[in-house]
Amino acid sequence: MQSKRDRSNSTSGLDKKLKREAEESAVSSDSDDGANPDDDFEDEYDEEDLALLKAAEELRMEGGMEDAGDDDDEPEEATGKEDMEDEEEEDQKKVRFEVYKGEEMKEGEVLDYDSSAYDMFHQLQVEWPCLSFDIWPDSLGLNRTKYPHTVYFVGGTQADHFTTNKLLIAKATQLHRTKHDDDSDYESDDDDMDDEAEMDHRTLNHPGSVNRLKVMPQAPHYVSTWSEDGAVRIWDLNHFIDSLDNKSFEKTKPNDHLVKVIKSHSEEGFALSWSPHTPGNILSGDCKKFIYLTEMQEGGNFIESATPFAGHTKSVEDLNWSPTEATVFASCSADKTIKIWDTRQKKQPARSYYAADKDVNVISWNKTVPYLIASGDDAGIFKVWDLRSLKSGQTCESIGHYKWHKDQITSIEWDPNDDSVVAVAGADDQITIWDLSVERDTETETIKHGEGEYPPQLLFVHQGQKDIKELHWHKQVPNMLLSTAEDSFNLFKPNITEDK
Repeated sequence: MQSKRDRSNSTSGLDKKLKREAEESAVSSDSDDGANPDDDFEDEYDEEDLALLKAAEELRMEGGMEDAGDDDDEPEEATGKEDMEDEEEEDQKKVRFEVYKGEEMKEGEVLDYDSSAYDMFHQLQVEWPCLSFDIWPDSLGLNRTKYPHTVYFVGGTQADHFTTNKLLIAKATQLHRTKHDDDSDYESDDDDMDDEAEMDHRTLNHPGSVNRLKVMPQAPHYVSTWSEDGAVRIWDLNHFIDSLDNKSFEKTKPNDHLVKVIKSHSEEGFALSWSPHTPGNILSGDCKKFIYLTEMQEGGNFIESATPFAGHTKSVEDLNWSPTEATVFASCSADKTIKIWDTRQKKQPARSYYAADKDVNVISWNKTVPYLIASGDDAGIFKVWDLRSLKSGQTCESIGHYKWHKDQITSIEWDPNDDSVVAVAGADDQITIWDLSVERDTETETIKHGEGEYPPQLLFVHQGQKDIKELHWHKQVPNMLLSTAEDSFNLFKPNITEDK
């Protein structure tokens, strides 16, 4: 299996692939895409793309799955020691490959955790499962690699009764490296492995189950929740965040922290997204088919819009703002479409295309390659779309089509620290990590290992959680993922990169 250490430049690999596919698409597609000639997505990135592609052509990918363990080109006069080292390295690759993939779980089997598969793995139990959560950006620094780690997050419960639901405000500490837990000969530094992981938390009563929860990026103490009662609420949780750090806590009432109740919707929903460009602007989409924009005015007041974005014919499942355009966002729906909108035009989307044969559940807009969107659907398929080549109103061809999961896709997110890596969660109790810069081999589309076959882009399979609902990459701790499921939270770093 090819890991990140085998790639000299992940972006160049992805760009080369996109260039080839774009050229093929240009030859076969009609020049008239039916879109507005002033469409922001038409030629916005052309010059930048050409420069990137030109640079990418000068770089070659190092290694690759088809080259792993191939010693045919080694000099015949290599020493016995070198041969032994090569054989040992190949054996390690085989072991790592088996650890990454494992065997398919059969009914009634229990997954045995192997610490060597993870650089870090911790499981946190909670009283009630959380359908949704988000990670708080903290002041502990960027690109953190030194153990133990500390993370902050907030989740919303799905309890046994409407009145017993809560917001869970949590701080997890002593997240030490666990890769060598099963190695009795390993000697760690004092700061490498410490006490067991700990979680300090606060709770706040919430009316109804929390369908979706999002943290405002510019002011993380503002948290929005979609409730089963059909309302979107905005909370100020600064009191709870501070108490996790200073250990003092004064009991308060929920209304003390409730900033706004958005009542635009006549039905509950799941789609929610804060703008990364305009502080306080938040989109919410409901199960009836409508999307509303709420804006924060000077002074901190939130103003609801009376006019929805109308274009979908069924439930709006997910929303994502453009990473580069302040007025542009994307939506996906149970009507099988993905639509691109401009907030200045509510009557109809700027682009609309059929993206699946079943409901499109989730989307993720690539933050550093802004013409790429990934989507996941009810058939267990996730796809990657190039916005520059999409034709409105048609069934369009994706530039990536991946069928691995055996049940619906429940969450998908691009790695914020690696623009070619995407994590996908499914209702089949799996989280998969994919490196889309890995070139496909037209003769060998899958890699055989034991009784299984795996796509060459598949880096890692995480199992052990039941009914996984949502995942997020930690932007400040590279390669760390957090996931929520029916039985627990998992915080882990797959062992697929070089040791830090």
